[in-house]
Amino acid sequence: MNDFFLATNRSIKISVLGNDVEVRQIQMKDFDLWASHAEVLKNFIKGRDYSDEILTELFTAHTIQVISMIACVTDITKESLLKIAVNEQEFKQLLKTVLNVNHAYFKYEKPKRGRKKAAQSNESTWFDSFQFLISAGHRPDDIMNMTYGAFDQYLKSAQKDNKNKLQYLSSVIRSAHHANAKEFAKFFEGLKE
Repeated sequence: MNDFFLATNRSIKISVLGNDVEVRQIQMKDFDLWASHAEVLKNFIKGRDYSDEILTELFTAHTIQVISMIACVTDITKESLLKIAVNEQEFKQLLKTVLNVNHAYFKYEKPKRGRKKAAQSNESTWFDSFQFLISAGHRPDDIMNMTYGAFDQYLKSAQKDNKNKLQYLSSVIRSAHHANAKEFAKFFEGLKE
């Protein structure tokens, strides 16, 4: 899914047993309900494709989590999902669509190497991520209504912007430190333009 799909909170409609089903992106306000089921599936998939064999293994190993996760992003009841599961191909198509629409959550990112244990003990919380976006100009209500994919991309963008600002400030500090008063005054005036 592309950036505009994520940012505009689009959904995809598919036909399941002759009925149109809307598959939505998970929104941050429902993330706690979603993640309790989806995290198990994410760990199972761990970078593998969504082939029929893997989807069959996934459903067999984690039936309750699959059903509960799909129920979070569709209007299908859990009881109806169990009935749909009898038709294996239709159910796999529904599951594959849910995984694709919410790929931002299920994408596999290799763990970063070389992190020191001291850094691990000071890990960020969701509140830290929300605060970072708020400081970048987002409102709390807007963040809660973002899809996970949009949240993830806005967070990465804000982090990139923050790094760029820090690089610029470092450059300014270095210039100020090494410049004589006249050169620094000229440099400073150039910033005002």
